[in-house]
Amino acid sequence: MAEDSKPQIEEHLALPESLQGIAKKSRKRKNKNLNRGPTALPKNRGSGFEEYFADPPMTPVEAKEEKNEIYSQDLPFAEYDRRMQSCIQRFRSRRRLQGDRGLYFNEYLFLGGVDTTPNTFGGLSQQEMKELTPAQRREATATDVIWANSQGGEKFYDGDDEKWSVDFAAVVAGFFSVSLVHLTSFEPKRMEEGIDTIKNFLRYVLQHDVCPEYEDSVKEALELCKTASVEWPMIRRLNANLPGHFNLACSEMFYETSTEESWSFQTFKRPKGFDPKAVFFAAFALMDEPELFEKLSLKEPSIFSEYTCTLELVEIIRPEEDIVKRFNSLVIGDKAANHVPVGKAVFKQGFIQDDWENPWAGEWPVKEDTITLFFDDALLANMMPGLKTVATISELDAGLRFLRSIEMIVPSFYIFLPQELMRHYKEPRVDNRAAPSTRNAQKGKDLAEDEY
Repeated sequence: MAEDSKPQIEEHLALPESLQGIAKKSRKRKNKNLNRGPTALPKNRGSGFEEYFADPPMTPVEAKEEKNEIYSQDLPFAEYDRRMQSCIQRFRSRRRLQGDRGLYFNEYLFLGGVDTTPNTFGGLSQQEMKELTPAQRREATATDVIWANSQGGEKFYDGDDEKWSVDFAAVVAGFFSVSLVHLTSFEPKRMEEGIDTIKNFLRYVLQHDVCPEYEDSVKEALELCKTASVEWPMIRRLNANLPGHFNLACSEMFYETSTEESWSFQTFKRPKGFDPKAVFFAAFALMDEPELFEKLSLKEPSIFSEYTCTLELVEIIRPEEDIVKRFNSLVIGDKAANHVPVGKAVFKQGFIQDDWENPWAGEWPVKEDTITLFFDDALLANMMPGLKTVATISELDAGLRFLRSIEMIVPSFYIFLPQELMRHYKEPRVDNRAAPSTRNAQKGKDLAEDEY
C-alpha cells in the first residue's frame, strides 16, 4: 500500500511564542464569612442600619445553639459577663459600625460598665487564628470585655450588686442626656444617628432573647429612644425661640439693658417695629387674667426681686381657641397688631445633677410650691412635662413673674450617671518618689527624702 494511502493524522499548529497566552490556574473562592462566623453580615448586605433591614433567619442549628448554650436560661444573669459579652460580640459581627456609630456604641457600653478599650489578639499568630472556630476567633479578638470581678479595676463593672444594678433604661437615658450631646455637638442628624444605633442594639437584644428576665427594662429603653427623638428637637426649637415676644417685652419695659444681650438668647431676633408696651398690656387684656391686669394697670409696676433657681415643668396651659382668635383679630390704629397668643407654664422646684457644683440645688426662693410663668404659645408647643431648666426669674411688685435668662434646659428623661465621673479615672499606683516640696516643685527629682 502506498504511503499516500495511509490515513493522515492532523497535527495542531503551535502559535508563535509572542502570541501564546499564559493559562491562569483557577482558584477556589473562599467563603468570606467563614472567618467571622456563620451569622456574620455578608459584605454586600449594607451596614445593618438601613431603614428596612431585617436580619436573615437563623438555621435550626444556630437557633438551638443560641437558646441552649449562648443565651441559655439555665445560665443565671448574675453571670452577666458571659451572656451580654456574647451578645455584644455577635451584634458587632452582624452590623457595620462605620463612622461615628462605633464611637456612639462604645460610649454607650462604657456607661454600662463594659470595657471597650482595644486589646491585642492575646499573642496568637495568624496560623493559630486560622485553626480556631469562628466562635473562638470572635472571643480571641473581642475588644468588649465585661469583667464581673475586680480584675478590670474600679472603672468598669465588677459584679458588685451594691455598686451596680442591671437597668437598660437608665443607661440609655444617661447616654442620651449627657454623652450623646457632647459627642454630636447637638447636631440634629448626628444625634438621630446615635439614637438609631442604640435602638438597633436593643432590638437585637430582644430579637435574640438575650435576657428575658429584663425584657421590660429593654422595652422601656426602646421607648426612651422614641422619646429622645421627639424631645431633643423640641428643646432645640425652644432654645432658638426663647425668650419670645412676651418675655422680651417684659425685659425691655423693666430693665435698661436689652434681653437680646443675654448670652442665652443669642439666636432670638427682635422683630422690626416691636412695641414692648403694646405687647405687654395687650397680652393681659386679651387673656383671662383680670386680677393681674388690674394690678398692672392701676400703678406703674417695678422690679421687686430677681433670683436664679432650678425649675421642673408640671403643667402647660396653652391659650384656648377663642383667646387665639382675639390675638389674631387685634388691630391697633388702622393696622393689624400681629401679636402672638400667650399661655402659661407651671413649674415646681427641680434638680439637675451633673459633674459640677450646683449653687441652686437646694434653694427655692418663693413661699408657694409652684411658679407660674407666661410664654408665647409657640414656645409652649415645644415644652413637655418633666422638662427641667436653670433660669433667672424677675418678679414685679404687682405679682407678675417673667423669664429673664436661662442657664440650661434638659429633657424630661434627663439623668446623670455616676459612671460619667469615671471616664478619665486612672487607678492609683504606688510611687516611691518623694512628694513635691517648696524647694523643688518637680516630683522629687534628684532629691532624697532627707533633703526636703
